[in-house]
Amino acid sequence: MKKSKLVISIVSASLLSACVQINTAPQPTTTTSVAQTTQSNQTTTNSTTQQVTTNTNQSASQSSASYKDSVQKMLEVFTSLYSSLDITKVQLKTVQPIVYEISALDDTTEYEFIYQVDSQKLVQTEMDRKKGDISYKRAYKKIETSILSDVDDMISIALGQFSGGQLKDWSLERDNGQLYWNVEVYHNGKSMEVTIDANTKQIVKIDD
Repeated sequence: MKKSKLVISIVSASLLSACVQINTAPQPTTTTSVAQTTQSNQTTTNSTTQQVTTNTNQSASQSSASYKDSVQKMLEVFTSLYSSLDITKVQLKTVQPIVYEISALDDTTEYEFIYQVDSQKLVQTEMDRKKGDISYKRAYKKIETSILSDVDDMISIALGQFSGGQLKDWSLERDNGQLYWNVEVYHNGKSMEVTIDANTKQIVKIDD
């Protein structure tokens, strides 16, 4: 009889121990889910941060774009093909892709060219043969192409007048014998033109 009670007691104790173990067992599924959620949130945060950084870098890259090298290459191509002509005007026609328009002349004819930076192709678009000698005009209107190396500085001066402004176009040409940069900036929904003396690098006027 005592032996039977002892066996029952042992069995009861074993069952109680098993119940305690079942009730206090860890919950790996819940823990894994929390860990996965945390990791997912971290991934989303990292992805968002990377996207913001990428957009910021792209904006910075666009605002600090350099035109000096492409202008120099354009001059090399032009000179190799039309060394007998004098350039009277260079203008940024489009920002993306970068396309330049070049005006030039000799003693009898005026020309217009388009230069595509991506393809490095120079294409003649217009030719206007004048009656008589226009050498006087050639001497009066031709520009010193070495001044084109200042292009990035002139753009910076113009953009510095407008917080958040975007470059629209620029040109270098003579007006009444004086050489000027004209830089057009898009700001607050309208275009602003900054005229800069090419020799003194001082702003002459700002027009809207």
